[in-house]
Amino acid sequence: METVTEAEIAQGIRNSEFTLYYQPKSSLITSRIVGAEALARWRRPNGVVLPPASFIHVAEHSGLVKGMTLQLLSELVHELADNGLGSDLCISFNVTAQDFEDDALTNTILHAISHQHLPPASLELEITETQALEAGDFVLRRVQSLADAGIGLAMDDYGIGYSSMDTLSQWPFTTIKLDQGIVRRMLESRKNATIVRSSIRLGHELGLNVVAEGVETVAQYVFLVEAGCRLIQGYLVSPPLPLDDFQALRQRATACPGFPIGLVHMAIVDHVQWRRQMVSYAIQRAAFPPGSSARQTEGYPQLCVTKCGLGQWYYGEGRYHADTPMYQALDAPHQDLHRVGEAIVGQVRAGATLTDLAPLLQDLKTASVQLIRLLEDIEDLGLQTLYSKDSGLSCATRSACVSAIRT
Repeated sequence: METVTEAEIAQGIRNSEFTLYYQPKSSLITSRIVGAEALARWRRPNGVVLPPASFIHVAEHSGLVKGMTLQLLSELVHELADNGLGSDLCISFNVTAQDFEDDALTNTILHAISHQHLPPASLELEITETQALEAGDFVLRRVQSLADAGIGLAMDDYGIGYSSMDTLSQWPFTTIKLDQGIVRRMLESRKNATIVRSSIRLGHELGLNVVAEGVETVAQYVFLVEAGCRLIQGYLVSPPLPLDDFQALRQRATACPGFPIGLVHMAIVDHVQWRRQMVSYAIQRAAFPPGSSARQTEGYPQLCVTKCGLGQWYYGEGRYHADTPMYQALDAPHQDLHRVGEAIVGQVRAGATLTDLAPLLQDLKTASVQLIRLLEDIEDLGLQTLYSKDSGLSCATRSACVSAIRT
């Protein structure tokens, strides 16, 4: 690795030698490039292009990283706002706690939104969990002001820190990026596979985007498809590219076709949790006297058929399976489930006992069993497609992937 000095970096900033390369993020739902991570590169006067590992450490320890960040952000805002890159993409940009030691970065972004027509949804800031943990309250306040303006925030290197849950609860994160080390190891052991699956499920329940970083093999791609991951980034999709090459790649098909079979399992779990919450609500409230104010309180799950977890899948990403008879048969029991749920809530508020509610709870179970059977049939068919001989996977790769996923 080439050794650089603080003076050289400072000179490079003055000469605007730092530029951005874009590593695409591919959707496992649509197979399209839906975003990218903008990564710093140093184009030296001799034509050599240096990666961040060659200079970021020195820049951070010398305090030069703030000037570099502002220069690169200016370039990114120009591409997003002036050249239209942000019209249909979300580009993430790496920042550090140092960048928020004063108001310069925050004010620059807010000014770009209000005066340069930067679409807030087109920009996402990435900060590592370690940086977030070490940051002071003033950093969080500045980050929060950007979040309030619509700028996304991604926790980079998720899974390698020691307090991810606490950090997620305090910071306005919209995305978690699974560390490439965990992604690389997830096919090697059941423990690592479980960590990845659980992280994807956590992101789903919190309403966060989950990006798996460092995806390099078809086996990793297939695992993530089955686990319900929506976005991947890594050399299987593409290495970081200059802007023109990135734009050209967007017009071509990626190596990662969309096949959202893992989201069927997410829908099953969402439904099971919905039914359990409804049953728990009914049993708890029915124990109160008929006139108790506790019977009028909430605690039941979402009653709107389009807004529950299963409904969001059915009317959204579930449409991928719309041609299957199982999908077409889902609507009736789903509607029945919600009608029964509304009746249970109404009866509880009217003073019904658990004995009174028993027939409705049985109807709820009947509709639930039917829903789960149909969803499992969709899932089974999808898994057969994913691991079929015609799926495009080599026999050796498929065999290794199946072994890793099923153990």
